[in-house]
Amino acid sequence: MFRMYRLPAFLTLATVAAAAQAGAQNAAAATAAAAGPVCDVETMAPSELAKAMIARSKVVAAKAPDEGMKGIREAFKSVFDKSTAQNALGRDYMAAQFMLLAIEFGGEVQTRGNLNMPGDKAATVDLVVSADSLLKMVVAAKPNCADEIGQWREYKPFSNRIAAAYEALKTNQLDSAERSANRAMILSPNAPQPYDVFWRMYQAKGDEANLVKYLGIAVEKLATDTANAKIRSNLMFNLGRLQGEFAGKAEGGRKAELTTGSAAAYLQVVLEHPESEETPFAINAISTHWALTKDSVPALKVLEFAKQNTTKMGDMALAQAGIIAVQMQRAADAADIFKGATTANPYSREYLYNYAATLFDLKRSAEMLPIVTRLVALDPSNPDNVLLFAYAYKGLADGTTDAAAKKMHTDSAVAYSAKSDGMKHKLEFRSFDRGKDKTELLFEIENRNTTAKSFAVEFEFLDKTGAVIEKQTVNVGPVAPNASGQGKAEFAKGGVAGVRYAPLP
Repeated sequence: MFRMYRLPAFLTLATVAAAAQAGAQNAAAATAAAAGPVCDVETMAPSELAKAMIARSKVVAAKAPDEGMKGIREAFKSVFDKSTAQNALGRDYMAAQFMLLAIEFGGEVQTRGNLNMPGDKAATVDLVVSADSLLKMVVAAKPNCADEIGQWREYKPFSNRIAAAYEALKTNQLDSAERSANRAMILSPNAPQPYDVFWRMYQAKGDEANLVKYLGIAVEKLATDTANAKIRSNLMFNLGRLQGEFAGKAEGGRKAELTTGSAAAYLQVVLEHPESEETPFAINAISTHWALTKDSVPALKVLEFAKQNTTKMGDMALAQAGIIAVQMQRAADAADIFKGATTANPYSREYLYNYAATLFDLKRSAEMLPIVTRLVALDPSNPDNVLLFAYAYKGLADGTTDAAAKKMHTDSAVAYSAKSDGMKHKLEFRSFDRGKDKTELLFEIENRNTTAKSFAVEFEFLDKTGAVIEKQTVNVGPVAPNASGQGKAEFAKGGVAGVRYAPLP
């Protein structure tokens, strides 16, 4: 089931960040107070700082650059009044805020005269660098202000630089993207977006080492960002995928490093995001890693996690973990995991079949019977399913010393075996793609009759509650004797858990 997985769209991270920054415009302190420790920098004394604080809301509400710069000049006059020297920390904090606000209206580099700052009026001020320096001093003096200052760092200048970087990437203007990302990183070095830009830039340049490095950093920077958990999962998956691709053409120590890194990234997806869309594919990739390298550690960690978290993982992820257990000949683990998959999704033919097969391997034949009954109710015209009844009764016969019971179970095994062998047709699923907004089932019917025959298969597609999402009748044939015919059912709906059909005549 492995496939090339998508990359997150450009601007995804920037858009989320910009939305989060909106609250900083008028009340950064109030927002931070709600989210974490209160920042207790005094910004209302002396009176000149209070005047600047009042002016801030006017600047934020300015509709035009001239209006905004006028308010900033007035504010800087108050901020740098001689009286504010008695509250240097408050002065520096307010100065940093107005520098960030000034960028929006007059650019990142302005003259001191244009800003109405003291000193040589012709001298220029890099507002990005200056604001960063002042904010560092405030945090050093008041560590509890880190959350609030983090919001100022990711205010409009930051989000605008990130948006510009992504736009530059779209048109392959890599130097421009790098410059914009570097400027954004000065403002917010702990934000993931600049690193997201860098790895994409290095991907465009074909620089594999730096791609892996910066993609890894982007994933790391998103570790505590619950709002972007889906993005982190996707980036983490692609970190595994890309390292795996690079390992395929690398040699020696580099190959081993990339192979190990790939498996580690996939495992991280499973452990941290068990319900994500990427998790089934990550588990499948770990299975491939084990098959190629014989490194069983990631695979065993997946199995242990899956057994303990069957209610947290999606049914597809559990099914992939169950397949690993089968491949590693760990039948007990496979049974536990497939049981979880059939609980999460009671209408999957594959899960039920695999669960029943693992129960047979474990000689738990009595437990097979209700599972096979459910399986045949969904998929009645496949002789392989009916044959599972024969295996179950054979297991029961082998497991008893009571002569009457042994004969009864043996007779049942023989009867079901004969029934399976005598079925005149076999319907077998070839692929079942259960997408978000599309469902496609490919199947094949083997005609075991002595004459050609046509088939009309009545399918019901079910959600996880058993409710019917779609009904379709698919005609196949005429199919020649001892030959097979293919059929397909598809529709533009998602949410399908499984399918059942009426028994073929």
